[in-house]
Amino acid sequence: MTTVSCKRDREIKVYAVAKPPPAAPHASAADPHAGLPPGTPMPGGVTGDPHAGLSPEQMAAAGSNNAPPFADSAPPHWRKQPLSPMRLASYLVAGEGAAKTDISFSILHRAPGGVLANVNRWRDQLGQPPVDEDALKAGSQPVRTSFGEGIAVEIEGSASNGEGAANERIIGVIAEKDNEAWFFKMRGNPALTAAEKDNFLKWVGTVKPADPAPPSAAPSPVPPPAAADGRVTWQLPQGWSQAAAAGAMRYATIGMSAADGATGELVVSHFPGDVGGDLENVNRWRQQAGVDPVDEAGLAALVTQLTAGPETLSLIDITGPKVRLTAGWTRHGPDTWFFKLTGPDSLVAAEKARFTAFLESVRFTPPE
Repeated sequence: MTTVSCKRDREIKVYAVAKPPPAAPHASAADPHAGLPPGTPMPGGVTGDPHAGLSPEQMAAAGSNNAPPFADSAPPHWRKQPLSPMRLASYLVAGEGAAKTDISFSILHRAPGGVLANVNRWRDQLGQPPVDEDALKAGSQPVRTSFGEGIAVEIEGSASNGEGAANERIIGVIAEKDNEAWFFKMRGNPALTAAEKDNFLKWVGTVKPADPAPPSAAPSPVPPPAAADGRVTWQLPQGWSQAAAAGAMRYATIGMSAADGATGELVVSHFPGDVGGDLENVNRWRQQAGVDPVDEAGLAALVTQLTAGPETLSLIDITGPKVRLTAGWTRHGPDTWFFKLTGPDSLVAAEKARFTAFLESVRFTPPE
């Protein structure tokens, strides 16, 4: 695999990079940085986002929540970040001091203006003049990605961050096929971004459409009660097993396992009142998963709703460095009921459809 580096004016550098073998799937809301203009400060000193500078019409043509799931294999020191309709993968790398670089993968349903326009948009973000088609073609070599041929560019320059000019580097890959374009972008501290270049290009080669999820297993024909008091019932998907004893703080414990031996646990519990409120509970779960807390506005973007008979449950899905947690909760009578599934990222991703079907089967006795 080869890459082309477009750095300051018309200087083109060509790199040769070996294509890595396909990696095992690695699963990973609104993005607060989507659509910000070039140079807008972001937390940690990183500026901009993959689509900074697009017009409203171009933004309307961007990837959406309907994008298919993707798998990738990132280096262990890359910190996974929240996804968004604009980002199908998002990472942050921290170096010495305050050095950081931001990494993203996204799709546009069509490349607004073509590859050249997008490369020049990136160059403009770092205060560099545009190149023309001939200059780009003259030094460009194809890059092979899981989505087809593309090019890689490297740009260094200064971007306004509201406090002056900050020197930054962008390493980006653009691949086009039919009516879609795939964008891989790393932007941040020049030295750190350069040091992560090999990791970035290897990661690009691992990004691919995820394998189709297995069809949801048919629920058990007889809904088993959660406990002897029968206050709530549900249908267990095939392969899930309910423990005989729940424990002092648990109304029920349900286990499941994957073919590779990984195990997950679904805990059902209930407590009087609202247990501190949704924000406090979600941030406690985020802490358990090893990710930063959110505020009320961030919470509203992350929580979705699901209907289970006459009940409406709130849902959250949190992926941390070592564990993934997805939970549903609802207020019934004087109590708040929690259904929390925890396990490795790959297992929770595989069980997500069955977990949703499980929640949809929940029924309270008596109903309200």
